[in-house]
Amino acid sequence: MRLLLVLVALTSVIGLSIVGDAAAAPASTTFTVIGYEYAFTSTLGCFAGAASGNAGDHGTWTACVQHDPLGSSPTYVDGGRLVMATSNSSGVPDAVSGSFAYHGGTITTINSGPNCTDQQYLVTGTLRDVATTTTSGGSGMFSVVLTHYRASLFGRCIIYKARVSGTATFSY
Repeated sequence: MRLLLVLVALTSVIGLSIVGDAAAAPASTTFTVIGYEYAFTSTLGCFAGAASGNAGDHGTWTACVQHDPLGSSPTYVDGGRLVMATSNSSGVPDAVSGSFAYHGGTITTINSGPNCTDQQYLVTGTLRDVATTTTSGGSGMFSVVLTHYRASLFGRCIIYKARVSGTATFSY
């Protein structure tokens, strides 16, 4: 499933590069985003999923968020990139991209998950250099709840899935 989401997001973004000037900036400025983690290290998480805009745009997205190790106090967002492929209700495609600002966001523990229960974090990040195929120099915000789904296996607590749900807001 994770690989499928990544392939859909990448295919959409590659397809948009062929469209060129036929695209228009998305009418939506706020998107509800839902996705799953497909790659991670102790200081990087990469996610992909689906997006639904406040003006009827739909799309796929992928983001890689660089951060301090979870549990640092504070845990800062240290960089990364968000790319979203969109289309409006008429099927006109576009893309939105932006970079996460260094120390422009935080990862805050909501639920620490005692006894190997699920963990939740609020991830917020300021986006800079937001661009579409027809605009550049915009800004934005990314705010999601990250849930680590955990289970005990052979006496060890393991994360078997990570999901994000929240919003991406842009100023084009």
